[in-house]
Amino acid sequence: MSTMPVPRQARSIAGFTYLMLLWWVAVSSVLLAALGQSWAIEARRQREMELVFRGEQIKAALLSYQEASPTLPKTFPTRLEDLIEDQRGPDIKRHLRHLWPDPITGSTTWGLVREGGFIRGVYSTSDRQPLRAPQGISSYREWRFEADESTVNKPSPDVPSIATP
Repeated sequence: MSTMPVPRQARSIAGFTYLMLLWWVAVSSVLLAALGQSWAIEARRQREMELVFRGEQIKAALLSYQEASPTLPKTFPTRLEDLIEDQRGPDIKRHLRHLWPDPITGSTTWGLVREGGFIRGVYSTSDRQPLRAPQGISSYREWRFEADESTVNKPSPDVPSIATP
């Protein structure tokens, strides 16, 4: 059995095709890496927006809990679980439906801002730097959602707009 030699022109086309395939793989990998980075930033931005939403909801629940105090002085809860089932009065009151996990860390444990044993606010326990945050905030741990009487029914001025262009 004899083998016929491959013409020179066919070998150069095969080599060119191989080089084009390598070039295509290289360009595709660079584009996919850029796309992956873009997705990661978008996912982080979404988690920040969720942090703002959840922090503001917990802050509103803290204010609701304080306002619903049957005794004077009106107090904040000692545990976050008290926001789900407030048993201080004759009827159970629910200031939150459930406790959300911290969207930045994924943990069910929030950092707590305490005053005299009572919870006045929450914050994420992450030390990472936020993408968008109020002035002077260098980590999620410093981004606090604290309840006080002056913020009743008012949006927090230190929370950035979550609307995207």
